[in-house]
Amino acid sequence: MTGGAPGGLPRISVDGGDVELRYMEPGDADAVLAFARSVPKHDLMFLQTDITTVEGVNGWVDDVLLGLAAVILATRAGEIIGFGAVARHEAIWMRHIADLHVVVGTSWRGHGLGHRLASEGLTLARGLGVRRATTQMTLDQIAAMRTFRALAFVPVAVLHDQVSDTNGETYDLLLMHRDLDPGDGGGDEGDAAAS
Repeated sequence: MTGGAPGGLPRISVDGGDVELRYMEPGDADAVLAFARSVPKHDLMFLQTDITTVEGVNGWVDDVLLGLAAVILATRAGEIIGFGAVARHEAIWMRHIADLHVVVGTSWRGHGLGHRLASEGLTLARGLGVRRATTQMTLDQIAAMRTFRALAFVPVAVLHDQVSDTNGETYDLLLMHRDLDPGDGGGDEGDAAAS
């Protein structure tokens, strides 16, 4: 860590260079759209919103403004290289649950950025009073599974043929969750248990 970034998020070192973590703002919509279009569509199939479209990104901005979501952007030299999103459920009976989604640009994978974004997302969720975090991914996303297992997420279900790509091919979706104790520290406390 090399100091603080705007919004109380840390500035971190990834692959020998500084990466700024900051909260998404409405003015970031075009950059988020460009980033989403730069990653394989398969890596976005677990999201509830198609952020490769202007409408999808605008919906995300609306959710941020309404307090239903918070998006942590990872940027290097002004370019988005990843994000972690925390989305709370709108229904009052599910407000204690948030979905945590992490996407890292293909050239930045394998350097711990996804783990750090997930950890910051857990800290954010806890600060919002969330008591359970969920995440989901297709079964071929092995690195994502490892990242979330290291943060004490456990598999709870496999939903067969739950998502499909633009060609109509279906994929199974793994659902994982983790209970959050408001008294816990940061998001990395699951590391020791996973080692």
